[in-house]
Amino acid sequence: MVFNYDQAVEYLLLGGMFFLALTIFFCLFFAVRGPRLTDKIIATNMIAVKTIVLAILVGTYIGEGYIVDIAMLFALICFLCTFVFAKLILQFMYTNPESQNDSDGEQAEKEADKSGDI
Repeated sequence: MVFNYDQAVEYLLLGGMFFLALTIFFCLFFAVRGPRLTDKIIATNMIAVKTIVLAILVGTYIGEGYIVDIAMLFALICFLCTFVFAKLILQFMYTNPESQNDSDGEQAEKEADKSGDI
């Protein structure tokens, strides 16, 4: 069985789309079951990036160039959403200091100050 160039490209694009769709579902699982908020944010960003690449592969596969433009617009929107979400988290952390977790070193230092041992 001999493959020509067009068949090889078609199979590579289909394989890439299948692989990306599979990894998007793994990232979705990680976003839902992630132990911390930062893990969930990273997983949703990974889903966005993989969706952009998947849209570009689909656009290449069907031969429509405008899908790449839509993917770039989606990338810009995802970047702005990530930036705004990070800004909101930082604002919440600075306005509610009790929500922050102290590291072990800072907690030990506070206990030492209370007992008089420095």
